[in-house]
Amino acid sequence: MTKPLSRDEQMYCAGGVLLAQGKMIYRDFSYVAQLPYHPLLYAALFRILNTNHYLLVGRIVSVVCDIIVMLCIVGIYRHIFGKFAISGKLLGLAGAVLYVFNPLVDYANGYAWNHDVVILCVVLSFWLFVSTDFARKSRYWRIGAIGGLLTLATCMRITTALVQVLFLAALLSQPAESIKQRIKNLLPFLIATAVVLIWPVWVIAKAPRAFFLNIFWIPRLYGKWLHEVGMVHNKFGLTLSCITRPGYFVLIVMAIYLFVVMMWQRKKLIKTNTRNLLLASLLALAFFIIALIPPTMWKQYLAMPVPFIVISFAYPLLYIKELVDKAGDSKHFRIACAVIAFCVVLVVVSYPPVIYRNVMFLVPESWTPIQLHKISQDIAGKTKEPKQILTLAPLFALEGGCDIYNELSCGSIVYRIVDRLSPWNRDITHTVGPRTLSKLVEKEPPSAVIIRVEMEFLEEDLIKTTVKPDWERKVYENGPVVYFGP
Repeated sequence: MTKPLSRDEQMYCAGGVLLAQGKMIYRDFSYVAQLPYHPLLYAALFRILNTNHYLLVGRIVSVVCDIIVMLCIVGIYRHIFGKFAISGKLLGLAGAVLYVFNPLVDYANGYAWNHDVVILCVVLSFWLFVSTDFARKSRYWRIGAIGGLLTLATCMRITTALVQVLFLAALLSQPAESIKQRIKNLLPFLIATAVVLIWPVWVIAKAPRAFFLNIFWIPRLYGKWLHEVGMVHNKFGLTLSCITRPGYFVLIVMAIYLFVVMMWQRKKLIKTNTRNLLLASLLALAFFIIALIPPTMWKQYLAMPVPFIVISFAYPLLYIKELVDKAGDSKHFRIACAVIAFCVVLVVVSYPPVIYRNVMFLVPESWTPIQLHKISQDIAGKTKEPKQILTLAPLFALEGGCDIYNELSCGSIVYRIVDRLSPWNRDITHTVGPRTLSKLVEKEPPSAVIIRVEMEFLEEDLIKTTVKPDWERKVYENGPVVYFGP
């Protein structure tokens, strides 16, 4: 709740608001690089709760997902350790601490993005997978649930399709009496996938050309623009700088330590469920690959492998624990627990903001969503009819009950590069750029203009094409600048 408002939150929340108003994604407004289930989730919550605290709801969704992910880590450890219940719970709690105190996880989590929901869907799918007895009939609904969750995640963030393929391969690799049995195991997964895909396919069929431009062509142009202006990271350099931070580096040290112990004691270890260990490890690797896929890479992408790195430690620790019980010597397990305890202390000490920032929870009026809503209400009260607001920060208009231009619902993300599209493609995607903005405001003049939320050169045309000398100007403390029409 204390994190500053991010650019992407404008697009995610505005998409949910417009869907809740009855508009159709892609066909009526742009929604770039992402599939439509995340704004549908927001739209449903906005309607059910009958609220215009859009940013607050979006961030609460992410917070709830993060809490459940931590509980899932503990639950997965508890299940894997089975009869060693106390060891499983304590190591699970240690894993949850390693997760939440990771600096990249702390940076990425809690925003009104699709990041947290996607991670939750995949972690829940893994828990369902490792806890499924493939000899019982109950496996069918569990496999169906896995297929549904993963398809939901893919239809929020398209790169998660790689993870879905990984689970499909894991299901196919399960022991079966015959090919027919393998097909029966796979059928619930495929049926659930098909059912969850019905709505996105219908949405895409309504505007296939707009969908293609939003998912593939506009992100390509946006990536090219970012490279041209030098607003990109070197992928290798960014990865290296992230994984060498204490909170991430201890995970790598732990992985190396457990690998060495397993190789050293490989003849003595009783290895069970090695397929599940392989799946957990491949999930971490898959999310690293997914982080590298986009043309531009941001550090929040490297937060996604963290929960699966933490989860992948569970099986090696179990093997060491079982070795201890058989030999009657707890040396190796004591050393492993000491290493984990040291790592936990190190990540907590090296990243204390996770602790002391929680004091702000007791002061809700200081939360970013509450401050934004207060400013939005004030803006709405001063804005004359028809309360149409021109801005690259649509939340400041929408939370006050004002209208925005659908062409600017993605904020500056599309606005920066859309003039590179042909006029026909701009019409299809319902977008405008700096060179085409004047036609939009000439057709529908705004009642107010909100600026000082983006880079100055992007907002120049908003003022030039609209604001006149007789417009009233108001500067909000730690907020935007607003010009109100007479």
